Amino acid sequence: MDERVSGTPESDATIALLSVTLDRKGAQPLVRQLYHHLRELILTRRIAPGARLPSTRKLSRELAVSRTVTLEAFGQLTAEGFLETRLGSGHYVAQLRLPQASPTPGIAAAIDAPEDSIWSATGRPFDPSWQAVELFPSQLWGRMLGRGWRRHQASALERHWLGLPALRSALVEHLRALRGVALGPDQVMITAGMVDTLALVGRAVSKDGEVDGWVEDPGLGTSRQVLGRNGIRVVPVPVDADGLRIEEGERLAPDAALALVTPTRQFPLGMPLSLPRRLALLEWARRTGAIVLDDDYDGEIRFAGRPLQSLASLDPAARVLTLGSFSKLTFAGLRLGYVAGPADLIARLAECRRTSYSLVPTPAQAAFAEFIATGAFARHLRALRSNLTRRRLVLVETLQREAGDLVDVLPQEVGMHVTVRLADAIAKRISDVALSERAAAEGLVLLPLSGQYAAGTGECGFLLGYAGWAEAEFGDALERLIGLLRSAQRG
Repeated sequence: MDERVSGTPESDATIALLSVTLDRKGAQPLVRQLYHHLRELILTRRIAPGARLPSTRKLSRELAVSRTVTLEAFGQLTAEGFLETRLGSGHYVAQLRLPQASPTPGIAAAIDAPEDSIWSATGRPFDPSWQAVELFPSQLWGRMLGRGWRRHQASALERHWLGLPALRSALVEHLRALRGVALGPDQVMITAGMVDTLALVGRAVSKDGEVDGWVEDPGLGTSRQVLGRNGIRVVPVPVDADGLRIEEGERLAPDAALALVTPTRQFPLGMPLSLPRRLALLEWARRTGAIVLDDDYDGEIRFAGRPLQSLASLDPAARVLTLGSFSKLTFAGLRLGYVAGPADLIARLAECRRTSYSLVPTPAQAAFAEFIATGAFARHLRALRSNLTRRRLVLVETLQREAGDLVDVLPQEVGMHVTVRLADAIAKRISDVALSERAAAEGLVLLPLSGQYAAGTGECGFLLGYAGWAEAEFGDALERLIGLLRSAQRG
């Protein structure tokens, strides 16, 4: 691309953008190409912070693309915090302290229609731990088990402390396309799920003695417990509307060796970690040598735009471990997850695996390698997004229409549950814990929001899962839920 020339911030931005070349015959969709070009121009300061961008209409004409392409690219960058919108004025580059390095553009995955499944959902309504198992292509999975074993039998019979090579290679391409992370196979380790991952990380980081670790407050209690059992003195750090408060973490535990965050969707409040906070967190990690754990617990299920890019994609040199689980997206019994990051950190985790001799079963790994490589996993993700979008809409619209005076539905654009706060009129009469006990008698699972705080007391509300039930199945359950809330309001 040509060097920037002098001029106004807007003209500089226009010149930089017009130097973009899109490959209309390439495998990557035009919107992803434009997104990556814009992101690189911002990260490398070819377009300066505060610069006003040309309108999406003007840019689409200049690049000879549909306006949908420019709208979607601008929308994704706005969602990730790179751009700001000003009413009646347009899009501006956010004022950010940016790292010097820029990530490698991803490769878009081809996604087709889902295959029929023989499963049907069970479980009690609103249980956030329940998956959309009826959407999982179980018959195809059976074929993948046989195909994976036939193709990778020799390798599967060996010991692989990092995980089966075929699955690690497939996962490298998956993460490159989905999360914008450029990795080699030695930078990925297969685990038996999130609990196994956090236990390994805790043991690796604390091998020379107990160390401090930041966790979000509120946050997932299971994660706090697992880290605490594996050498980490857990330090709850409060969050606000922008996510983890880094300055509070430094005050509470200045020598922390790690920080566990949920940047795509803060658990359980739902907001993403803002871009300024992401950059501040990475700067803290670089300065102190701490490790950042990016827990993307259900970031693949995003309803507006593509999944947000990982923390590691902002600064490839940072000490970031990206954590993920396949079980949440498929079925609980799969027990497969991963951790990805710098090769030396992955090697430390592999050594912990070797000394404990806790191998991850290889037959499921071989099958999942084929599940990804054949495009079946991408098709399954598309089916999940499509179906869960409708289920979420029914749940949210019904609550807002029928119970808007009883609960406040927190805005969330990703995931398999919604979080609601109880209205003061109810919260002053009964705790969310007591109300969840009443709900159990009605056949409902209401996970209390207050219990997600480290002290066990916090805002009153619930996490309502919707993944395991089709839209038509919500009717009776919502009636029971709203009736329960009305009864609590009356006292």
